[in-house]
Amino acid sequence: MVCRPFFMATAAGRLFAIHHLPPAGVVVRGHVLCALPFNEEMNRSRSMVTLLAQSLATLGIGTLVVDLLGTGDSQGEHVDARWDIWLANLAGAQAWLQSQDGGCVALWGIRLGAILAAELHARTADPRLALLLWQPVVEGKVHLNQFMRVKIAAQMDRAELPKLTTAAMRQQWQAGQSVEIVGYEIHPELASAIEAASLTAHRLAQGTPLLWLEQMVNDGSELSISSRKALQTWPGEAVRLTCALFNGPPFWQVHERALAPDAVARSSGWLDAQAPRP
Repeated sequence: MVCRPFFMATAAGRLFAIHHLPPAGVVVRGHVLCALPFNEEMNRSRSMVTLLAQSLATLGIGTLVVDLLGTGDSQGEHVDARWDIWLANLAGAQAWLQSQDGGCVALWGIRLGAILAAELHARTADPRLALLLWQPVVEGKVHLNQFMRVKIAAQMDRAELPKLTTAAMRQQWQAGQSVEIVGYEIHPELASAIEAASLTAHRLAQGTPLLWLEQMVNDGSELSISSRKALQTWPGEAVRLTCALFNGPPFWQVHERALAPDAVARSSGWLDAQAPRP
């Protein structure tokens, strides 16, 4: 695999990107655009992102990974981040991939990035564009609540600080103030957008290939209850939906480096079947 790091110029600022390409001599069949998870989940998922990119490269499929504005090594501070800017960042990256050999053949969203990827896909409205979702967040409000509880837990042992609640943090946002949560300063506009974000709000084009992949829990054979509920109404019968479970750790949660090769194998096999043949 060939890795090409570069900065992508956008109207909002320069974005750091890594383009994972097939090795010399392998025909390029197209490229996948990755929408990374939110905050610490982004950092914990990077090894898995690289692992899938390596697997896809052997199949002739490139992968573009972009740090959105205010995240990773891209320009701006986290307080500068906005949902609409992140969506525009991904749209610009998709347009850039369209100028490369094979074009953009799939969007890949991880956790909260799944909602961004689904929203971009709905705007693109192209059934030839595959959509891969890893452990997708269904409702942004629930995800934000979980993130806020991290700060609450971190302050529980500090008696000198006033008791912190999710309601108190929301009051700060409603007053137009940013809230710092474990090193990430969240602007009220971003918080509001995440709270309103919903995966099922974005209807996909008829015939779209979609792989919904999530962790197998307790040796179960079914998706989680929340996933099954979401899939009762979304994405619709006209979408070519595949649901699968993978064996492995919740790599987006654990602090130490964790890999789930089964998720990589299932994803690369599915994307191999979707990408055009040379």
